[in-house]
Amino acid sequence: MQNLLTWSYWFSLQARELMPSVKAALFAAFGALVLVGLLARWMSKKRSGDMFWAEGGKRVASMGLWMGVTGLLIVWFTHELIYFFGARFWYLVWLAIAFVWIISILRFLIAVVPKKKAEYAEHARIRKWIPKN
Repeated sequence: MQNLLTWSYWFSLQARELMPSVKAALFAAFGALVLVGLLARWMSKKRSGDMFWAEGGKRVASMGLWMGVTGLLIVWFTHELIYFFGARFWYLVWLAIAFVWIISILRFLIAVVPKKKAEYAEHARIRKWIPKN
């Protein structure tokens, strides 16, 4: 456990074999992320709900698919002990990118969607009184 906190553990370019249980857990987690992305893509295409939430679903789907496939690729590189691409720092890079992507999705859903909904409702209220040709 003390190895986890050392610089050489994370930033060695030499790929090290993962424990079978860790490899299976990572494979399951990244596979589940791909499934979440596919489910979010399917749900956002139904278009039965709000168009702004559908856009949020597309963003979640994109993140889930890209980060799931990228994670599976990193696990495969580590399994095959491929120099540089199987290094452990890719997991940290993956986590950083996932964190930034999740923050941007949450910002969109929490800050942008309510503002766009209000603007859309205001435009609909005004368009109601404009004569049509």
